[in-house]
Amino acid sequence: MKRAFTMIELVFVIVILGILASMVIPKMAATRDDAEVVSGLQRINTAVAEIVTYYTAHGRFDDNLSKMTGEVLVDSAKNIFVGNFNTTPAYFANLARSKICLKLTASDSNGTLTVEDVRDGSSYCNALIDMMDTTLGVHKIGGSSIYN
Repeated sequence: MKRAFTMIELVFVIVILGILASMVIPKMAATRDDAEVVSGLQRINTAVAEIVTYYTAHGRFDDNLSKMTGEVLVDSAKNIFVGNFNTTPAYFANLARSKICLKLTASDSNGTLTVEDVRDGSSYCNALIDMMDTTLGVHKIGGSSIYN
């Protein structure tokens, strides 16, 4: 006599696997979203640190944002920022979701970098800004022009 699974046993196994999958998939999606927010937080902190370091070293902000940071910032139309950073604000965005969350404004006259909340109500921006502590606000920067 051959031993094999019956059709009912196979159906029960499939049902149990379906129930397990329905519990695991939402957890995996939430984990992915959390990782995306943490990645965004690291990116904005890196951008701010690089811009502050540039100003500290040179005593001024450069017009060309890409000389100060390797992080991609955008303009208000969500295009990669290529304007004059001393006169035009740059924005931090999650381009995959087309969400602008933060506005960065530089002022050479008083040596400040301002990071403002411009969240659009998306869960990504809300989570990102809620996790920020010292990055949000006005950063008063010194500068000694050590490389000039």
